[in-house]
Order: sequence, then C-alpha cells, then structure tokens
Amino acid sequence: MFVSLGLGSVVASTLEVAPWLMAAGAQKSIIFPVVGVFLAFNYWLAVARPKKIQCPPGEMCHIDSPVSRFNRALFWTSLAIYVVAVIATYGAQWWILQS
Repeated sequence: MFVSLGLGSVVASTLEVAPWLMAAGAQKSIIFPVVGVFLAFNYWLAVARPKKIQCPPGEMCHIDSPVSRFNRALFWTSLAIYVVAVIATYGAQWWILQS
C-alpha cells in the first residue's frame, strides 16, 4: 500500500533506523485496545470531569480556561490520529485479504 502511494523508501528507511517498530507492529492486537483505554480515561480527564467541577471563571480548572481548551484540543487530535491508525491498519489488512 505504501509503495503505491510512493512512500516505499520512506517506510524502508524508517524501519532501518527504528527496527523496533516491526516488533511493536506485531503486537497491534494488544496495543490498539490499550491505547483505546487510555484515550477513554483521557476523555474523562479532559472532557467529562471538567464539566462536573465547579470552578469560578479565571481559575485554571475552569472549563473555559486556556489550559482546559488546549487539553480538549489535544485529546480530539489524539483521537483522530488513533481512528485513522486503526482504520488504516485494519483496512489494509482487510484489503489484502480480499485480494
């Protein structure tokens, strides 16, 4: 798939520099659920919990503070990267099995 996108040499050089990525890739059936659990916990920390905390405006724990907004943006960005990685990984496996 990467070769068809013109990224074959990039993947090859990355795996040459960081061969441990192959070992991590072999454990994807464990890594993806664990990361999903961490993201669920992060959702509680960054989104659900601040809504229930009664903080006065101007405090760092307030839901509209810059730190809280940054944490929520970082969470949603992380979730988007996770979803793309899961779709790309298991979609590529499905595509190869269908061929």
